[in-house]
Order: sequence, then structure tokens, then C-alpha cells
Amino acid sequence: MANCLKDLHAKVPKRYILGILMFLACMFSYVIRTNLSISIVAMVTAGKNKTQGPYCKAITPITNSTIKSSSPRAIDEKYDWDQQIQGYILAAYFVGPVVASVPAGMMAEKFGGARVVAYATLIPALLNLLMPLAAGMHWTVVIVLRFLMGFFGCAVYPSLHAMIARWVPANEKGMFVWTMQGGPFGTMVTFSLCGAVIHSLGWKAAFYITSGAILVFYALWVYLAYDTPDTHPTITQEEKAYIKEQIGSSISKQKNALPLRKILTSPPFLALLWAHFANMWGIYFISTNGPKYTLEVLGFNMKSGGFLTGLPYIARLGAGVVFAACGDYIRRNNLIPLVWIRKLFMIFSHVGPGVALIVMTYVGCDKNFAIVMLIAALAFNGAACQTSLVNHQDLAPNYAGSLYGMMNTIGSFPGFIIPPIVGLLTNQQNGIEEWRWMFIISAVVFFSATILFWIFGSSTIQKWNDSSVAKGDVSSIGTDEDKQFNDLTSTKLPVQSETEDENERL
Repeated sequence: MANCLKDLHAKVPKRYILGILMFLACMFSYVIRTNLSISIVAMVTAGKNKTQGPYCKAITPITNSTIKSSSPRAIDEKYDWDQQIQGYILAAYFVGPVVASVPAGMMAEKFGGARVVAYATLIPALLNLLMPLAAGMHWTVVIVLRFLMGFFGCAVYPSLHAMIARWVPANEKGMFVWTMQGGPFGTMVTFSLCGAVIHSLGWKAAFYITSGAILVFYALWVYLAYDTPDTHPTITQEEKAYIKEQIGSSISKQKNALPLRKILTSPPFLALLWAHFANMWGIYFISTNGPKYTLEVLGFNMKSGGFLTGLPYIARLGAGVVFAACGDYIRRNNLIPLVWIRKLFMIFSHVGPGVALIVMTYVGCDKNFAIVMLIAALAFNGAACQTSLVNHQDLAPNYAGSLYGMMNTIGSFPGFIIPPIVGLLTNQQNGIEEWRWMFIISAVVFFSATILFWIFGSSTIQKWNDSSVAKGDVSSIGTDEDKQFNDLTSTKLPVQSETEDENERL
């Protein structure tokens, strides 16, 4: 049996093993950031604001049995935290990435993504074990602990993007970026697992069990993950040669200084930055406040509410496979230019969720329709693996980790903007009418990102990707988008201006 497993391990391409590990790394990253979103419902006392809003009362009068079924069982102690305090607590995690995301991406490029991911997994898992103790001390201690978890844990995504740039051929990037859907899938796992655990064992057990699972994954990552094909001890020469040939010269082996000024004045990157902000706004809106909405407003109980709130992330995962495969197929066969793959898929990844959220504002307390709209919103958003989650790899693969670090910084803002706003809106009355504004705002953010990306978005390698261009040593980078990656190692064309209007060129 051992020999069979050894032979199987030798035959499986190492980049595929890395893809599985990346999926799990993203999954557990989201387990850490979202477990409090459902646990906090069981941690707080049920006051006057913990009932359904007037809109729901008008449609479905609340009975004693309804209240009983929708309230989590009191196994562990509860705390008197109002909606605003809960908003601050839920937001605390997302302040950490604002401070640490860019340095995390730079560290991954300098020291290696595998090592950074390892620490970014281990430290938050250990801090998560302290959550019950922190809650018993004071809610401000919980805020500090959550901030530290976000500060260290935010390094996972920038580091993985730095590894993708060094491991993955261009025509496989869509599917590998899809592994980032492991994050939203982790939300589903968290809500379902923690909902069942809290229902049976109490909210403290939810923190202990999630940390235990993450520590097991940490050991697996340390054993199997390596920074580059060159550092992997058991990769075949054939696979290593194939990866190097496909990646070609888009990745530099030199450790160059980050061209920050050029990046921050690049219209294609700024358009991508807003697109990523919008993408994360939608994800964080649902992941941090979805359980509160389904449990406190729609009236689901802890066990079923946790599963149903996580269900849209399964839809996102499945739809992401379809979108990734379709995008990669179109690219391999050169059916349309790469820039149009990115822009057309924005209709699915950003316009679709916006429409679903607007529709959701009018379904009221129709629980089934509300869940269907949540599922539709995140299913459409699965197309982000062909838009905002991969476009930085197009623009500057040399700085993939740093660019995603910047994107992660801006993308973290919704995480600490949304919960306090929701807390402010629902502190006096927690009903459908109070939540409606958040759904409308979210839709507007999605739509605006689509418009900006269609105007300024690009898929061409920017001239600042190669530092030697600035020094006058190299005067060419591939620009034909149909052949940008396929012919990169054999063709050199004039440098593309980073502000050129691609729609005119096509």
C-alpha cells in the first residue's frame, strides 16, 4: 500500500498537488476569518434588537415556537454586546490586512511564498484558540485578538499568487486561480460545521475544533509545499522543463525594487483595484453579515441557518469551475483576445451579483427566494477567477505577490467598513427595511467596477513589469494579447504603452 501511494505521488504532477494545497490554504484562511460571524450570534444575549424587523412581522407573525427554534441553545455564557459592538468586533479582523498585505506580498517574493503561507496559517490558528478566553475578559480584547489574526493571516493570498506566477503555465492559470475559491468554500464549511457544533457543544467548541483542523493542514503544507519548481525535491525534469518553457521570460529571477509610482499611476491596475474592491465587498458582505441576516432577520435556527448561509459558497465553487474551464478553453483556442475574456466575464462576476442583490431587496421575508438570490449572487461571482482575481497576473507577473498585496489591502476595506455600517443601521431595529440600504449599496459598487474595468481594463503585460525597460536594457515585451503567453518565449514585439486604449487596438 505504501509503495502504491509512493508511486502515485511520483506520477501526479507537483503543480497539481500545489493546486490542492492552495485550495485548502484558502479554505482554512476563510475558516479563521468567518468562524466568528456565526459564533457571535450564540455569544450574545437576545435583547430587543434580536427579533425580526417590522417587515418580517407583517408577513410572518412571530410565535413562541418560532422564537425558540431560531434562538441558539445557551450552552456557554453569553455577553451583552449590542449591534454596534458586534460590528466593531466583526470588523477588527479586516483592519490587519490594511497594514500587512503589501509587506506580506513583498516578503513572499523575497523569502518564498511557501514559508510565508506556513506562518500565516499557524499563527492565526494559535490565536483562534484564545478566543473564548478573550471573550471572557472584555470585548476590546476580542478586537485586539481578531486584529492580530487578520494581520498575520492576510499573507496567505498574496503569497499564493506569487507562487502561481512561478509554478503555473499561462493556459492553466484560470483553473489555478479558481483554487482561490477554496476561500469562499471555507465559509460554507465554517457556517455548516460551526452551526452544528454550536448547536450541540456550544460556541467555545467551535473555536477549538476549527483551530485543530487548521493545525493539521499546517503540518501537511510544510511537508508538501515548495516555493518554485527548482526547489522541489521530487519534481520530474519533464514537468520542470515544461513549466519553465511555458512561463518563459515573463518572470525575472532578479529581486527588483517595486516600481510603486508606476503601479499607482497605471490606469489598468487602478481599474483592477476597484474591481477587486467590489468583488471583496460582495464576499465580505455575505460572509460577515450573512449569518446575522439569516438568523436574526429571516429567522432560521442555528443549525439550518448555518448550512443555508454557506450554501451560496458551494454554488460559487461549482460555477467557478465552469467559468475557469470556459475561460481557459477560449484562451487556449484563441477564440477572442484575452482582454475581451476579462471584460466579458465581468458581466458574470460583477453585474450578475449586483442584479441578484437588488432583486433580494424586494423579496422581503420570503426565506426560500432570499436564499435563491444569495446563491445566484455568489454563483455569478464565481467568474471572478477570470477577471479581478487573475488580471494582475496579466499585468505584471514579476510583481504578482506585491500587486495582490495591494489589492488585498484595498479589498480588506469592505471587511471593516460594512459591519459597523450594518451595526449602525440595525442597532435600533433589526429588520428588512434597515438592511435594504446595504443591498442597494453593494449592487452599486458592483456596477461601478464593471464600468471602470470596461473603460480602463487591460490584459497586456505592462512595461514596468520588467525593471530593465526603465534602465534602457530591454526594449521589448510581448504585446499581442492573443499570443502574449503562448509566444512569449519566441517572439519579441515593441513595448505596449500601459495607457493605450485596447478597445481601439482590437
